[in-house]
Amino acid sequence: MLEHTYLRPDRVDSSVTTCDDCGLPGAVGSVSGGDRSLCDPCAELAATDLPVRVSPVGRGDLELLLAWRSNSDIYRHFRQQSGPLDWDEHVRWFESRPPERHDFLVHYSGRRVGVVSVDEMDEVGIYLGDPSARGQGVAAAALNWLCTRFKERAPLFAEIHENNDASSRLFERCGFGRTGRENGWLQYAYDP
Repeated sequence: MLEHTYLRPDRVDSSVTTCDDCGLPGAVGSVSGGDRSLCDPCAELAATDLPVRVSPVGRGDLELLLAWRSNSDIYRHFRQQSGPLDWDEHVRWFESRPPERHDFLVHYSGRRVGVVSVDEMDEVGIYLGDPSARGQGVAAAALNWLCTRFKERAPLFAEIHENNDASSRLFERCGFGRTGRENGWLQYAYDP
């Protein structure tokens, strides 16, 4: 039973097919009296006490993402990046993403604070580029949203650097179980 009145089935128009927040098609309802049409996972995220939402990464976000991804405090935890990126390399990555890959900006209190994604191999990733959003439950809300939104692709996977204790704790809190270790990387799987 949905507790939030704006999520009640009698207040939802199920003819809408694309979510206003994540931009993905699916079971989407238009909230009566509201200005957004949300899929079930985005509606659940909107119903939390945290002012967190997601939106697809677009070309206009690339400059911010480049700054975040070029920060050594962030990329040192990335498996496939060992140094800062240059603009052309970053744009090539964005333009060559396969359609099965989905990258979302994480917004907190109206600010863009990070990225959560799932790639074509069902590997999940998340980082908060804005340090002020860390320790607030933002990453857990975004990761839980992603796992709910892409549960049909389960099992979902993650690889976390063995020195990244905060990420390991986050993924474990969000239902990922550790499945192995290889060359300094911990492997996790989510299969609800």
